[in-house]
Amino acid sequence: MFDKRSILNFLDNAFEQGEMPCFGNMNIDYVSPRLSVYRNQDKWLLLFNSIVWWPAAEGLMAMVETVGTGVIGKQGFDDDRTFAPGRIEMNDTQDRILSITVRGEAVDPSVLTIQPNYDLQADYEFWAAVALAEKYKERLLASEAEIARFIPLGFKHLLTIDEWDHPDWDTPPSRTATFPALADILITADPSLWKPVAAPNTHWSHWYPK
Repeated sequence: MFDKRSILNFLDNAFEQGEMPCFGNMNIDYVSPRLSVYRNQDKWLLLFNSIVWWPAAEGLMAMVETVGTGVIGKQGFDDDRTFAPGRIEMNDTQDRILSITVRGEAVDPSVLTIQPNYDLQADYEFWAAVALAEKYKERLLASEAEIARFIPLGFKHLLTIDEWDHPDWDTPPSRTATFPALADILITADPSLWKPVAAPNTHWSHWYPK
């Protein structure tokens, strides 16, 4: 059986333990996220599929993070939940783009509207990633084939959203507008209950400056 309070307690604990995305992460910049909701008869799963800028790793990446009673394996940074769908190559002085590829295909940098604001983020490549995500989001997110192994057999997809009210350290999931609503959808398996939130904060600009 699904219980709203137990779902929200689970999410609050997961967020507190760092087992749920924190968009204010100091090391990983969340550029453009997506959230999908799944369940079977007695378990549930939220899957976060995000385009991120991660300078300490491959730079431009897609990251899959899962939370819920249906999570397969242990959440962590060593379980192949990151993908490199694109690449931004800079010159040695980091002031000019040499090349951009998305899923192996070249992208002309001149088609992108890159508007750096170094008071918010000092990496020009981050601003290139923002412009790239605005134009190529679907191709930069982890693909259906890439996320398939994170979804247990028999789980039904209920809902996918790109805008929601994400928790921060002052507002846990249970006190957001979004996650109590998602709990109701999990309980009823009725995605028509979803109503867009009045003040979504998933756009990268809501998490700057850090």
